[in-house]
Amino acid sequence: HAVRGTLRVMLKLGLLDNNPGNPYASIGITDTIRPWAKQEAVELARKATRKSIVLLKNEGLLPLKKEKLTSIAVIGPSADVVIPDWYAGTPPYSISVLKGIRNVVGDEVKVRFAASNKADSAIIAARESDVAIVCIGNHPLSYGLNWGQNYVASDGREEVDRQAISLEQEDLLKLVKAANPNTALVLVSSFPYAIPWSKENIPSILHITQSSQELGNGLADILFGVESPAGRLVQTWPASIEQLPPILDYDIRNGRTYMYSRQEPLFPFGHGLAYTSFEYSGLQISAPALAESGAVEVSFNVKNTGAFDSDEVVQLYVRFPNSEVDRPQKALKGFTRAHIPSGESRAVSIPLRAEELQHWDADRQAFVLEKGQVQLLVGASSEDIRLKGDIEVK
Repeated sequence: HAVRGTLRVMLKLGLLDNNPGNPYASIGITDTIRPWAKQEAVELARKATRKSIVLLKNEGLLPLKKEKLTSIAVIGPSADVVIPDWYAGTPPYSISVLKGIRNVVGDEVKVRFAASNKADSAIIAARESDVAIVCIGNHPLSYGLNWGQNYVASDGREEVDRQAISLEQEDLLKLVKAANPNTALVLVSSFPYAIPWSKENIPSILHITQSSQELGNGLADILFGVESPAGRLVQTWPASIEQLPPILDYDIRNGRTYMYSRQEPLFPFGHGLAYTSFEYSGLQISAPALAESGAVEVSFNVKNTGAFDSDEVVQLYVRFPNSEVDRPQKALKGFTRAHIPSGESRAVSIPLRAEELQHWDADRQAFVLEKGQVQLLVGASSEDIRLKGDIEVK
């Protein structure tokens, strides 16, 4: 019984078969390169990392130009570590932000590192460098003194609720910014933080969650403009903890998420910038009305009006202005990621099916399609709506 589960998996994978057609049988025998070490696997991990990075703010500090730098300071407790999140496997190797930056600049740019401001090391490194990159965030495996506790109030994990959403490490960021105005924040975190000071004072802010073994290389690609960031936030970032309903109030309609909150967030759901700009135009809806089992195509054009090739994540939201039931103020119903070179346009189409507009009727114990007007909202985030249209549900 003790080995039954292991043997079952081995049998299903064919690990006990002498079968040349089994793709796993040659690993470690004739195929001596481990799967995760193959170039295509390394590139996939690096690409996934790049695609996930969100540019929260940019006032022109990014992307960095290596040829214009003589020195760079990489600062913070998250700069030289890669920490897998809960239930992640053990990575075969890891590239930290510090190592990723060094891989890009080589010996041409002096890289100074300080994990903290012990003996004023962070201030000195920032002051003596052209630009400072501050890497801070949370430890996903944080532990406290007792069960259900964390050392840091804003940390959280399985079985531990966060007691705050402020960023304690922002104090280090303030010291670095005072020493060097060319400071960028790289926030490596599992969840949102309320960072109004950073939003107001730091010229460029990037966010990434605890990521793959290629975290540092992928982030360096974004920092130095190998690729434009185009990730989007999958959560609303509140401006303060006061914007959140009581933790024991489980009714989402009482101000939770972008669908029901009336507060102005720090960063809205779906937010994410690029190193370029985009223009939306030409909204077309394939039909003016939608039958109970029907669908429509929502089409429009997106033009890259900047100087940088980039992806753009376009989003389709709906609103029910005359609904007789309690509906969200807006709800995401579709999105797509389109790569658009500088100066070019792309035709984009997002399907919308009638069943996606249904709501749950507690009396009937069934999903119901409500007749009436539905507003279609197309944009770059839940708050950045560029195009509007209407359909009628018959």
